[in-house]
Amino acid sequence: MIDEPLGKDHERLTSHVAGLIDACEQYSEEQKSSRDRSLNYYNGEMDDLTPEEGRSASVSKDVRSVIKKLMPSIMRTVLSNDKIVDYEPVGPEDEESAEQATDYVNHVVVPECGAEQAIHDAVFDALLVKTGVLKWTAYSRKQIKVYEFTNQPSSALLGLEGEADIDIIALQERPEKDTPDNDLDAQRYDFKLRRIEDQIDIQLEAIPRGAFLIYPGSTRIEESPIVGERQIVTRSELVSRGYDKEDIASLPEYDRIGDEDDSHSRQGDDWSDNRTQTSSAMDSVLIYELYVRLDLDDDGIAELYKMCFAECSRDQEGKHLILAMEAVSDVPYAEVVAEREAHQFEGHSVAEDVVDIQRIKTALLRETLDNIYWQNKKQPALDPSKLTESGIEAVYNPAFGKPITLKSGANVHDAVQWMEVPFVADKSFGMMDYLDNVVRDRTGITDQSGGLDPEAFQGMTATSVQLMSESGIAQAEMIIRSLTRGIRKAFKGLLKLVIAHADEPRTVRLRGEWVEYDPRHWNVDMDCKVNVGLGAGSKERDLTVLQLILGLQKEILASIGADNPFVKPNQLYNVLEKITETAGFPSAEPYFTKPNEEEIAAKLQQEGPTEAEKKLQAQMQLEQMKASAKSGIEQAQMEADIRVQQAELEKDTQIQMMKAQQARELAVMKGELDLLKHREKLQFEREKAGLEAGSLSPFTAGHLYDGT
Repeated sequence: MIDEPLGKDHERLTSHVAGLIDACEQYSEEQKSSRDRSLNYYNGEMDDLTPEEGRSASVSKDVRSVIKKLMPSIMRTVLSNDKIVDYEPVGPEDEESAEQATDYVNHVVVPECGAEQAIHDAVFDALLVKTGVLKWTAYSRKQIKVYEFTNQPSSALLGLEGEADIDIIALQERPEKDTPDNDLDAQRYDFKLRRIEDQIDIQLEAIPRGAFLIYPGSTRIEESPIVGERQIVTRSELVSRGYDKEDIASLPEYDRIGDEDDSHSRQGDDWSDNRTQTSSAMDSVLIYELYVRLDLDDDGIAELYKMCFAECSRDQEGKHLILAMEAVSDVPYAEVVAEREAHQFEGHSVAEDVVDIQRIKTALLRETLDNIYWQNKKQPALDPSKLTESGIEAVYNPAFGKPITLKSGANVHDAVQWMEVPFVADKSFGMMDYLDNVVRDRTGITDQSGGLDPEAFQGMTATSVQLMSESGIAQAEMIIRSLTRGIRKAFKGLLKLVIAHADEPRTVRLRGEWVEYDPRHWNVDMDCKVNVGLGAGSKERDLTVLQLILGLQKEILASIGADNPFVKPNQLYNVLEKITETAGFPSAEPYFTKPNEEEIAAKLQQEGPTEAEKKLQAQMQLEQMKASAKSGIEQAQMEADIRVQQAELEKDTQIQMMKAQQARELAVMKGELDLLKHREKLQFEREKAGLEAGSLSPFTAGHLYDGT
């Protein structure tokens, strides 16, 4: 069962792994005292506060009380839903697969794999011993079944002897009278068969913290160089898992007395060191199931390997044996913590907040009871000279009706008196109330509502119950939110196992119908979310909120109708289903039927619109007409405004054109006038120049003369 031969590296590898195991065991041992103390305080065993002889030995079991108040609220919040988790599709093509995976895991896998018990135990460990551990795994084992048949014909035996996994362990022929020789089936047989069947069991388990191994300093399981667990199993169990019989026989029998984990503290009344001798196949042996990161191929990258590791027999002390080893991709463990501390693997438990209070209250309780005992049975002060021997005995060991005999002439009041002890027990009551308030302040847990403190908050209706206080809800929701991180991781791993070990489709009965599921086609990378209901409040609070939602849905359906954009029939069914589950019923199927969308659509189309829908349609038509008329008026007004603007624009344009025409005409006239003036000026200058030169012609002179 080893993927690759190790050869000469076997001894070096086993030595390296053994060193990692020793470091993990030492780290676990350092945490053991804290775990044992919480477990002992939970069971009322307080070795660090032993009672005085003859005094009260009462114990105030505050750790047990707080956890018993909180556990029902958490379990109801996580497990009371019809679906513990919802798987979410990775892409659009995974929508249908996600719905199928959600139904199949919640209704088929969860009951078969023991998930509810595992979640309960892991949450309990988280509240009590800091950290719970969930493990998802698939056990492949050989199971032997014996079948008995009576009065069978000889044909029933044909072919059985040739089967490798079937043995006929008993065969008896029935005497028959007047049996024909040629009728083989007339002869009848009684026989037993033993058949070896290969079986794969998918399990979700809670691993005790004392048996879980993680390397010191690791803050996450995925980052630890080694993760695993100590397993105490029988040789028969290991052989059924397929391990070599000779290797298993060489392992030493487990010494329960030298056990180092917290099994002794956990088992309580079930623990006993007196065990009868059994067969060697039922001997218990110690093995380690490990997930180690190793670089066996020297490529510089550490790969993850699953390893079954054990110590050899006592005559081979110091040597170790690798029973199986294979490469894997994931570590199948998830930590479950109630209060996470940053950068630490170990969480904080609720018990840590109460242990010191329990110790103080126990001391106060014992002293209070002792003081009350002193009041009820006072210490006598006597004068032996005035009492007879039988009288002295009667004082020392009083009994109802037993006389105290005095000597002659003695007075009983002079012979016997009782020492008065001050009554101070009432002073302790106030202190114990104060300590109870400290517990409530630290944990947010009270006597009401399964661990949450109710507040007088006004309900929505006259019949509403009181809602929970914000402080109590906040602390409980923080715890549940932290716990569900580990549960979510476990269910993601559980889905991977379901897909990996599905070899054929499976038909199961679900919600009154037979449905076929084929996990082989599902996406292994689908994420999931844990359904925690409405929150961490009480059942009454949840029902009040659901009733409020239901009332709003009814109002919408009554005013608008079934075909509306706010509330669909399947949403109404979801609320009814949640109300049924919150009330404590396992399923809503006996009371409500989940609506079929196709049937609803056909019914709505057949019935036509309701009166409310007709009124709504008429109102919508009227509003549409008003909107259309308003739009027409606005359009006409807009067109008129545009025409006015166009007219004003044309008028401005004409004015500008007239001004431009006038400007052009003035410019022409001015140009002509300037030209005339220029010509006259030139003529004048020529004439003036001729007169100045004296060169007048006869004609000109005579003309001038005649004109004078």
